[in-house]
Amino acid sequence: MVNMESNNFWRGHALNIIVGILLILLFVSVASAGIEGSIKLGAFNLQMFGPTKASNPEVMNILSKIIRNYDVIAIEEIRDQSQTALPSLNNSVNSMGSPQYDYVVSERLGRTTSKEQYAYFYNTQKIELIGNPYVFPDSEDLFEREPFVANFKAKNGSLDFISITIHTKPENATQEINDLPVVVDDAKQRYQGEDDFIIMGDLNADCDYFDENSQSPLRSIEYFWIINNSVDTTTKSTICTYDRIIITTPAKNDFTGDSGVFRFDTVYNLTYENTTAVSDHYPIYADFWSTPQLKTGDINGNGQLTLVDAIYLAKHVGGFIGYETIYADGDINGDGKLTLVDAIYLAKHVGGFIGYEKIY
Repeated sequence: MVNMESNNFWRGHALNIIVGILLILLFVSVASAGIEGSIKLGAFNLQMFGPTKASNPEVMNILSKIIRNYDVIAIEEIRDQSQTALPSLNNSVNSMGSPQYDYVVSERLGRTTSKEQYAYFYNTQKIELIGNPYVFPDSEDLFEREPFVANFKAKNGSLDFISITIHTKPENATQEINDLPVVVDDAKQRYQGEDDFIIMGDLNADCDYFDENSQSPLRSIEYFWIINNSVDTTTKSTICTYDRIIITTPAKNDFTGDSGVFRFDTVYNLTYENTTAVSDHYPIYADFWSTPQLKTGDINGNGQLTLVDAIYLAKHVGGFIGYETIYADGDINGDGKLTLVDAIYLAKHVGGFIGYEKIY
């Protein structure tokens, strides 16, 4: 009897140590990893991006670092007849290491000889492009540069969405903004069953071009403006919220609440001249939840992967709970054994230290 009580004491003591270690792992990971399980989307007007900017190493370095802050970023105002600037930018982005990025680009758009393209850069480790992007078929000639539409999905998460990017013609901004629901409705017909539609880009939605307090079809209950009227999205002396992210109401369920302007001048300690050489716009961003698609490790069967699962697994390994209490296969590292190593692997994954490619 004494030996049994002693064994139970030491088993309980060891379990407390294990749980303490798992809690430390989670605390450290939260402090270092930011929002876990989210996808960061952005939009950035690169201001006449073409061979001249692509030939400037300092500008390309800043642009590349900016792009790598996002999982998907919509790029506007690409002006490049040579079609060489965007591949150079992608090479610069990928020269910075893992993760690697890919991009898709529209045809050159515009009613006059001054034409622009849109592009999406996306993190290939986290994001999958679904199908072929398309330019809105503008049979009524509503837009100077027709919106560019693409379908993206998180590779290991629940988030999938339709992105619509546009650079409105400034003097026609009010009319073009008010006609954007037509583009959303067209996309809804193409992607039936999809609820998350995200408009992002340089809408010129402020100052002389658009009354941000006016009534608009985009101000209905069907839409939510993530970038609000108080935000300055310009790098120069103007104080205007030209750039916006607007989502359909169902997408609010995925929005983390984190959004704003990326002040790259402050982050990278740039002078005013160096900042405006990059662009007269700041990038804008918004974070969206993307619940992990569980392969294994959902020990308590609640559909989420959290530290609780690691603790459950540790308790099972320690003999405190049986299989009737846990839900899923706990062999995280795939070695055919159920040990404390599996609990630690699971805790490290929950904390963002290792991805699904490292677990079984």
